[in-house]
Amino acid sequence: MSRKQIADDLDESGETSSSPSLFIFTIGATFFLMNAWSFQRAFILKHNGAPIQGMVTRTFMVRHRASTTFNADYSLEVSGKSYSGTADITRSTFLALRPGSPIALRYVPANPSVSEAADISHSDTTLFLTEFMGFPVSLFILFLAFRKQPRVAGDENAAASDEAIDLPNTVKGIAFTMYPVTDMKRARKFYEDVIGLKATHDYNGKWVEYHLWDNCFALSSIAGESVKPSADAGGSLALEVQDVDEFLLELKKKGTRIKLETFSMPGCRMAVVVDSEGNALTLHSKNSKKA
Repeated sequence: MSRKQIADDLDESGETSSSPSLFIFTIGATFFLMNAWSFQRAFILKHNGAPIQGMVTRTFMVRHRASTTFNADYSLEVSGKSYSGTADITRSTFLALRPGSPIALRYVPANPSVSEAADISHSDTTLFLTEFMGFPVSLFILFLAFRKQPRVAGDENAAASDEAIDLPNTVKGIAFTMYPVTDMKRARKFYEDVIGLKATHDYNGKWVEYHLWDNCFALSSIAGESVKPSADAGGSLALEVQDVDEFLLELKKKGTRIKLETFSMPGCRMAVVVDSEGNALTLHSKNSKKA
């Protein structure tokens, strides 16, 4: 909240104001509602949860500053109706799961949309955090919204000074990796039917995205003939697979052109194939027993 916003909340006739700050109140109310929603879900899962088997639709990793979490999107069917969700899973479970694999879940029979993976349950942690941290903090924020706030002398000049500061425009990460294609239908058949990827977005048939873990890979025909596919250009896409040798054998059976047979590097094993459009595609597996 800027100094100018604080000043606007103050009573012009005095040095303090007892009027509530709408900005702080909105934060407190939102935080309180979020905690109430989390508490309710965790409570009914802990006390009314029942086992059920669902199906994995996608697995992905989320890299944090000091750790990595493993996640799975899943769907489940109850009484002829389909429900979906996302859950944390262990690394070993993540490595074993593939789209279409069965996954053990816990769900609430009275409300099947409330569910979680049986692998990792956050019910106890969520209940503790919401009861002893979430609710008290949100109530404290609401208290701050109604407390009297002192007027800051020379506030208008300070606010103008704050607004004149420009934040640096920095690179935050890789937005996407893109391969040019000349035949989108043929390219999608290769990456979806042969490689096994699942498209997440299709923009007018000229830009198709595949979300891999926390990255985005795209096929594009927007540039037309001005940008041509190549197996010898500088960079290439590297896909992590469970076993490079077995995966390469499957691709050979499907008639995929091999650019470089499997070879070992310290701690990994790789191979390079060529997609339907002529782009080089690297296959990679970490800590392979064959490495």
